[in-house]
Amino acid sequence: MSNEGMTVVVIIAVIIGILAGLAVYFIPTFIAFGKHKSNRGAVFALNFFLGWALIGWVIALVWALKQDVVDYQQPVYVPQQPMYQQPPQVQPPLQYHTAPNDDNTN
Repeated sequence: MSNEGMTVVVIIAVIIGILAGLAVYFIPTFIAFGKHKSNRGAVFALNFFLGWALIGWVIALVWALKQDVVDYQQPVYVPQQPMYQQPPQVQPPLQYHTAPNDDNTN
């Protein structure tokens, strides 16, 4: 193999190595985004700024793998109008009186 061919192989190997290193470096971020974590931005920031230190990377990984805490004490919605409205008052039906029948006269 010529010297130029060897240089191309080395450059490709270095690029593949850098991409693989970045993929491993951002594993906590990939996990957080894949699980749709509510704090995925914070995991990314911790991973980006402190991931180079092993402890920062481990903390970001644990944080990404940790289950989200569900807050069951959410504010209660109180409607402004009453939930039950009384039906409108209905007038009783009119009573019709029939006229005296002329056929029944004595």
